[in-house]
Amino acid sequence: MKTNTTVSPEIQRRFLAVDEPIVKDDLLTISVSSEFPVERGFGKEVLSHKKDAVDLTRFNDAAPVLWSHDPTIQVGVIKRAYLEGKKLKTDIQFGNSDKAKEVQADVAAGIIRNVSIGYSIEKEEQKEDYTLITRWTPLEASFVSVASDPTIGVQRSHPKITKKVTKKMEKTIPTNEPIQAIDNNWQQRQHDEYKREAEQFSIVNAIKAQATGDWSNAGREREVSQELSRQHGQRTATGILVPNQSWSKRTFVTSSAGAGGNIVATNILADQFVDALRPYSAVMDAGATMITGLVGNVSIPKRATSSTAAWFGADDADSLSETTGSFGSISMTPKTIGVYSKFSRLMQLQSTPDIENVIRQDFLELIGTGIDSAAISGTGSSNQPEGILSASDTSVLALGTNGAALTLDNLITLKKNVSASNADDSSCSYLINSKVESALSQLKNSDGLYHLNPYELPLGEQRFAGRRMLVSNNVPSNLSKGSGSNLSAAIYGRFSDLLIGQWSGIEIETDIYSDFAKGTVGVRALATIDIAVRHGESFSLVKDAIAA
Repeated sequence: MKTNTTVSPEIQRRFLAVDEPIVKDDLLTISVSSEFPVERGFGKEVLSHKKDAVDLTRFNDAAPVLWSHDPTIQVGVIKRAYLEGKKLKTDIQFGNSDKAKEVQADVAAGIIRNVSIGYSIEKEEQKEDYTLITRWTPLEASFVSVASDPTIGVQRSHPKITKKVTKKMEKTIPTNEPIQAIDNNWQQRQHDEYKREAEQFSIVNAIKAQATGDWSNAGREREVSQELSRQHGQRTATGILVPNQSWSKRTFVTSSAGAGGNIVATNILADQFVDALRPYSAVMDAGATMITGLVGNVSIPKRATSSTAAWFGADDADSLSETTGSFGSISMTPKTIGVYSKFSRLMQLQSTPDIENVIRQDFLELIGTGIDSAAISGTGSSNQPEGILSASDTSVLALGTNGAALTLDNLITLKKNVSASNADDSSCSYLINSKVESALSQLKNSDGLYHLNPYELPLGEQRFAGRRMLVSNNVPSNLSKGSGSNLSAAIYGRFSDLLIGQWSGIEIETDIYSDFAKGTVGVRALATIDIAVRHGESFSLVKDAIAA
């Protein structure tokens, strides 16, 4: 058993579901933590609730009770904190502000049912399948919308209240017989709850809150970001993490404006980040495999050589000979891509659905283009992923000493090279740039007829030899060979063997100072991505095509 001392001062948070509400003398008594194992990015974490494990000094010194962990929105104080039955319990006194009264009323009505605790870690022990926190200090409590520990929270279970209840809350807090606190479906319910919150995440609200410092209307966004950070083991984030669900395109319906119909959203692409990204990335459109929710470095097995089948007779003299294949692996490590955009102050202050979609699509296009470029021609050095053109084990068709024009016969050869390597040719596509597309579209037979009819399908939707021909100007046109320059690449392959890994969500952060005089707000988006070619033999390339 190894004991580690945590030197980091960072505040950790776990999101809980509150139980056992008792109101007496205007104090709300609730549990705020337990020994329930919570999944972190590095594994399960358990907070020990032994007497010598929890330092209650800060909690018993009028520790703040916040809304959504916003230090500017304090809704109460902790009057007393104590350990009871492997839970940390608190007596909370609400404040007199409008927000405090609002939260108090919603807690009483059962609308707010979750609480989060902020704490620092001093000591931990690594157990076989979890991390035990043996010394920790609770720092603040906060009412929130997303929970991770189903054993804690307001009105998760309703034990019969026998103590005196104040008149103000008498009618809103249930006094009925106990209800089962937990059932076997709590994990699914927690997942569904988080998904609902993530789908309603507003990028505009997050940007606005960061720019103004006012999080009163962005509590959902803050809590979802903190939950994402917890899930992926990110101890800190300078900005706010945006869940993949929120990048889906949404349409908005209008019913009764007075009833809020103008702001009711219908998700078209659900939580499929890959689908939202597809219009902006040719490799995604071609079928690249996206792996989300990665944690730490990733090693993915690949088959190098295959086993072979053998025939044998029915008599005892025959036996099946053993043949074994060989396996290798590819590694994916976190790499960061950043994009930067600017919005006017008036634009980011808007809350209309159209503005939300404009900003959403702007960032998707920037991120999609960045992924597309890296997936095609990333060098694997200078913090870049390694793209298809730099991958090993691909077949390369050389056209000439100094390059040459790409012909239709060359395209057929690319297809043959992939088929000969036993790759599944039926799901393959061509990927070229607009210069190569134009050159191929002008090829004519002896009768002056186009080999590729540019009027049959729109440019960019052509097919050749029964395979899609996609176009992206991220396919380079500035390559060199011999004395040739400004040469283009062309790719044929099974793009499902191109892996794009994503760690956590996309982090956005605002900059209100660089263009302060102009009244514009800069927004930076950071995505943690890596790219790997699982089977190089699934791709055949040209790197020296002359195309004006």
